Amino acid sequence: MTPDRLETQTDKSSAVRGRRGGVKFVLLHHGGCSGGGFHYRIDADGRVNTELDESERGQHPRSIGVVVDGDFDDGAPNDAQLAVLRRLLLKLKLRYPAAELGAHRQVRGGVETTCPGKRFPMQALAAWSRTGLLDERDEVLRRDFESQYSKI
Repeated sequence: MTPDRLETQTDKSSAVRGRRGGVKFVLLHHGGCSGGGFHYRIDADGRVNTELDESERGQHPRSIGVVVDGDFDDGAPNDAQLAVLRRLLLKLKLRYPAAELGAHRQVRGGVETTCPGKRFPMQALAAWSRTGLLDERDEVLRRDFESQYSKI
């Protein structure tokens, strides 16, 4: 799969949990994070697999959990994973405009963790989410608006 295509494959074996309420955060995790309860998993090839429906509660209430396969204490995610992650974050921002990007380590619940990892580019992604992501979202909305009203 090329990194410019975002596809999802549903894992039917995921345990369904109760509804989680409104989405406040999109929380990023690394592949070694235990507990499951993730909505999306990005594998090493840059494929997105759906593990839980977005309407279901995952590992953390009021959040969409995204796990990126790999150990990012030792190395960084690959380019395919980061490209697909950015596209997934754009889709989620369009669905949940008020949701903020966060790292699992920020909501660890008393457990020490570096998740999504010391070498995960969390600061760069957070900066992009405050500027570039919003610019991309606005461009998608502008194109959608223009395509709807240009035929009138």
